[in-house]
Amino acid sequence: MSSEGKDARPAAAPRRKGHLELTRGLENSRVFMHLLMNFIHRADRERRTLYKGDLELAAVGETVGLVSIEPVARKPEFFEQFSDYRVPVGLAAQQSVNAMTISDSTGIPRETVRRRLKQLIARGVLTERGRGAYIYTPGFIQQPENIELVERGMRYTMQFMNDCVRLGLIRWVDDAE
Repeated sequence: MSSEGKDARPAAAPRRKGHLELTRGLENSRVFMHLLMNFIHRADRERRTLYKGDLELAAVGETVGLVSIEPVARKPEFFEQFSDYRVPVGLAAQQSVNAMTISDSTGIPRETVRRRLKQLIARGVLTERGRGAYIYTPGFIQQPENIELVERGMRYTMQFMNDCVRLGLIRWVDDAE
């Protein structure tokens, strides 16, 4: 073990300007879509586990989690402090989200969103912060059984990405400076 300890993080790699593209466009679309749909089905299985079989409930809960940190998620100081999923994002770092925003984001009717929000609060997934304002409950996702689901989801994501690279479906293209 190094003198830095086992939890020391490697220095961040310099960011490259560029993007991914399909190597042969629509010629590879069937294989790409096959891999993507397999990934989505595996991810949905984990989401059903976390949200007791209800993907609509998952959509509402996850939207709160995403929208509540959207204003700060790409800021270097947020990234540095919360890049490890095992670190809970506290109350102060989250922006409250209302039912209308969730409805607009998901396409789920507002009254259905309101019912789902009540269920998510009862399950401890969300916390109401003032009347009609919601955040993801700090520490919920860090519970051991939930972290297991997150880790499997990350493995599925890496498998999808690696399969796309291994099969030559995608490539990195540097943007002109």
